Amino acid sequence: MRINMNTFGKVITLIVSLLVPIIVLYGYSHQVSVDVVKQTVEDGNRNRLSFFMSQMESMIEQLSRYSVVASKDYSITEYLNGRSHSSPIVQVQRQQRISEMLNMQIATSSWNNQLILYMTDSREIISTDYSVAYSESYLRGSEFRKWSHRALDNQTFFSRISESDKPNLLVEVRFADDNIENMLNLLKQGGDTDPFLYQRGQEPLTSRSANLPLVKGVIDQLERTPLEKAASRTITLNGEQYVVNYIRSESLGWYLVDYVPLEKIYSPITVSRNLFYVIAGLLLLLSILVTLLLYRHVQIPIRLLIRGVQRIKDGQYSARLKKQPNNEFDFLFNSFNEMAEQIQDLIEKVYKETLRSKEATLKQLQAQINPHFLYNCLFYIKSMANLGEKEAVAAMALNLGEYYRYATRTEKQMTKLREELKLVENYLIIQNLRMERFHYEIDIPEAMLDLTIPRLVLQPLVENAIVHGIENSPAFGLIAISGESRDGLHRIIVDDNGSGITEEGMCRLQKEMTMPMGEDTGCGLWNIHQRLSQMYEGRSGLSFSPSPMDGFRVVMAWEDRQNTHKER
Repeated sequence: MRINMNTFGKVITLIVSLLVPIIVLYGYSHQVSVDVVKQTVEDGNRNRLSFFMSQMESMIEQLSRYSVVASKDYSITEYLNGRSHSSPIVQVQRQQRISEMLNMQIATSSWNNQLILYMTDSREIISTDYSVAYSESYLRGSEFRKWSHRALDNQTFFSRISESDKPNLLVEVRFADDNIENMLNLLKQGGDTDPFLYQRGQEPLTSRSANLPLVKGVIDQLERTPLEKAASRTITLNGEQYVVNYIRSESLGWYLVDYVPLEKIYSPITVSRNLFYVIAGLLLLLSILVTLLLYRHVQIPIRLLIRGVQRIKDGQYSARLKKQPNNEFDFLFNSFNEMAEQIQDLIEKVYKETLRSKEATLKQLQAQINPHFLYNCLFYIKSMANLGEKEAVAAMALNLGEYYRYATRTEKQMTKLREELKLVENYLIIQNLRMERFHYEIDIPEAMLDLTIPRLVLQPLVENAIVHGIENSPAFGLIAISGESRDGLHRIIVDDNGSGITEEGMCRLQKEMTMPMGEDTGCGLWNIHQRLSQMYEGRSGLSFSPSPMDGFRVVMAWEDRQNTHKER
């Protein structure tokens, strides 16, 4: 059976042919690099530095013990106690014995060092170095029991001053920088490293053959970040990479630093790197062939498919794709054409169904308003009948009949603003007859009276001003109805001087307008906001704010979209 490999299979085969050599060569070169770097740099240099540091710490610890041993010698006690009653000759002899004891101490060390005894009460000095003089400022500038790097008389050395258990006696141990430099020379011999001792703010101690500009560059890199106790990092100097290892001396507080150029470390992998370049060149040629194949069998069909999808997105539902013979995209193109045909058939059905759904929603919202208004009117008629107000009852009944004659004209869901204002004025007359304690004003520009708006959206706003504003206030009521058209919006503003509402309550009311209607939500304002939002969208709806008349303000706004809604 003949196997006809499709485009996907061809692409997979070519990708595997590219990836397998790359992965194998990369794994080999990477493993070699890791092994060489890890073994040569991390293990080798770290061990060398640790061994060197242990030797140096051992020598420094030995020198530190000298001060303790020297301060406990009996000859020093004898000399200190005899200063007040012994003869000068005897004291000189005792001082000579102390000097011999100090010389014996320093002779046991391979480092060049000095021991100095300071008697602070008499400002005397006994030392293995006869050139040392007593200096009060020198002693005050020292931190006891800690090694510090000092410079004196054109000489640099490390010094440690400690207090003896004998009163007024200080013991100082010194060793010259030459001791460190000699050890650094020994550490550098036979290797490609260049070790040095470093402390922030101090001149580094290097071997005699050190590359000082390169050492300074390494120090500049180290000073940019905090240093750990011991670590390794890679830096770049003059376009070349170096592996830097360092370890901190617990005694001195200085860092022993060593750096190695990576070029020398990479020498074992040079052959594998060159081999990789040769194979990479062959893979590049294969990649070009793959690119041409993908462009012809994949890229061009995908471009046609994207272009067809874009046309569908732009509303060109009649868009169709030409078939691609002997290609997997043939099935995809056929599916696209069938999908486009189905979308073209369904879009009209869905659009018409959406219009019917919105129309049904608007009718349902309007039906919720009519009973609400009817209940208020019937309760008013009952109240007036109980009070014997026949004229008020007759007026309410007459206006109620006119209202339902107006509201039950279901053949038209839209009306002129002047007709809504006429209904509002009838309602205000009825309420004024009932309460006789408010005055109203209507100021609508003539140009707005012929605007088309949904039915029964203005009367509930006036009713809200009377029921929740005027009736709850003992003062004489004022209601102002005004209109304006600007910024692409038509606005009807209803103000009253009633008791108003708190800022928190106003925010809660505004939030309820956009939420589903609940049991505690007033249906009048909510229905109006929902009708305007669904019919005009955009910035249309109700908004609330304090009135300049010290009451409550409701603003009904709708978008200025001509010919959007036609009378049906």
